[in-house]
This record gives sequence, structure tokens and C-alpha cells, in this order.
Amino acid sequence: MFLTKMPTASAPNLAKLVDRLPQPLHQLLGRPAANVILPDNIVCFQRRLAADLNKPRRGRALHHRFVLICALRTAVTVCVDDQNIRLNAGQGLLVFPFQFHHYTDAQRESLSWFFVTFELAEVEPLAGLRYRPFELTPPLRALAAELVEAYETERTADLSVLLLGLLLARLRRLKPVGAASTAGNSPVPGLMLRVNQLAQRSGDHPSLKDIARSLGISPSHLRARFRASCGVSIGRHLRRLRLEQACGLLRLGPQRVSEVAEHCGFTSIYTFSRAFRLAYGVSPLAYRHSGRAAPVGRRARR
Repeated sequence: MFLTKMPTASAPNLAKLVDRLPQPLHQLLGRPAANVILPDNIVCFQRRLAADLNKPRRGRALHHRFVLICALRTAVTVCVDDQNIRLNAGQGLLVFPFQFHHYTDAQRESLSWFFVTFELAEVEPLAGLRYRPFELTPPLRALAAELVEAYETERTADLSVLLLGLLLARLRRLKPVGAASTAGNSPVPGLMLRVNQLAQRSGDHPSLKDIARSLGISPSHLRARFRASCGVSIGRHLRRLRLEQACGLLRLGPQRVSEVAEHCGFTSIYTFSRAFRLAYGVSPLAYRHSGRAAPVGRRARR
């Protein structure tokens, strides 16, 4: 695999490091483990062509897994939620669960990008990496190479899990190279994740009351908590989820626009078309024909 050929950092001098260690009187009193992050259900893969980045689903991806991206060759813009992040060669990015994302404006068609998708019980420890690219330092490249080798050769996932856990621990200590989100309030991943899970698991597009009932709080309390922690109203967020689902159906499916509107929970094609145009700057039919929406900066805000 290509990662095994990456340049690695020179190995530290073990003898010199050992000379710096203390000689304690009590060798049984050690340091406790804390904040250990162990991922699960790891999938490693790569892309060699820019046209393959949005596969297997054309349009913006939305799922419950983390996506760790390592751009080894060729710069591409990663569109995450409402932000366009230019990921240059030699940089990485972590996409969080239930973040809309797709790829555009590749520097060239040929590329080498490495991906790891995984699940994690706790989102908060990695919150500092949201929307923020990082440099693929020699230690990170070396760890990624070990991860790929273990993923290809080991019969069990134990070593891959430990190596990815170590890679994530290193990422948490890095200084990001990009600016943080310009949103007024940073989202609280726990609340948005739970709301997204409830909205995605039901095919009936649950109402605000249904979601509040599932969370064990009142609708008014949910509205206040969601706006305070996520910086947007929950009504707008749920509408956005339905519109992103509609984007995928318009690109992939043979359904008529009226059928897409009904499937995504809109009461009429007029309501759907109006919401779609306000969000993306084009009508649903024009989006289907062109395959893309207007640039983010030109989208209407409500």
C-alpha cells in the first residue's frame, strides 16, 4: 500500500531517553490511564480519482460514522455542512457523525487520498478537530502506515483499533492549521447527534414533539437547548435534514419532484420547491438537471 512508502521520522535515541528517566523509590505507583479513546467498526480505503470521491452515493453524504481523511496527493475542497474547507496535499481532516459532506474543485483528476471510517461512543473528546484541518506530520504518517499494514494483514481488528486509537490521541494534541468554525456557538455534539439519530431512524419524519418526547423533555426546552448549544433553531436544522435527503433522491432516483417532496415530509410541492430554492438557490428540477446547487455563499438565509 502507498502509506508504507511514506517518509517517517527518525527513531528517537532510546539510550539517551532512558538516561533522562528518574529512579523512583516506589516502582509500583504509576500513572493512571485517562481519556482513552478506542474506536470500533473500522474501515480503511483509498481513492485515486477525484470523480470517485463522492461515491458510492452522489450528493452529500450523511451517516453516523466518523470519517478520517488524509490527503496524500492533490488538493480538493471538502464541503462540510455550510463550510468549504480546502484540504491540501499533506493535510488531514476529521468529519464527524451526521455532518453533511461532499467533495469539489479538485486540483487535478488523479489523486491519492486515504480514508478511515469508524464509530466512537464519545464524540466530545475530539470536538476540537471539528472543521479544522491538520498537518500530516511524520509521526502521524508513520502511524497511518502501521494502521494500513495491520488492517491488511491482521486476522483480528485488535491491533487496528489500538493503532487508530493512538492516532486519534495524537490528533487531539495537534495544533490545527485552519481556522475554527465561524459560527457564533460551537455545537454540542451529544445533543445534535441524538436529534439526528432520532430524525434518521424514523421514516415518518418525526415532529418536534416526537423528538422531545423521545428525549424526555418538553418541546420548548428542546428548542431552547438546541439553539443555545448548536447556534441554529431545531426547526431549521430538521428542515435541512429533509432537504439534504431530497438532494440525494433528486440526483439518484427516478421519482418525480412531487414524489420526492412527499417522501421527504413536505406537505406540498409548492412548500418543498420554495424551501429548496431558499436553501440552494435553484429549483428542485434545475438541481436535478445540473447536479449541483448554488455556491454556499449565495444561498439564502432565514
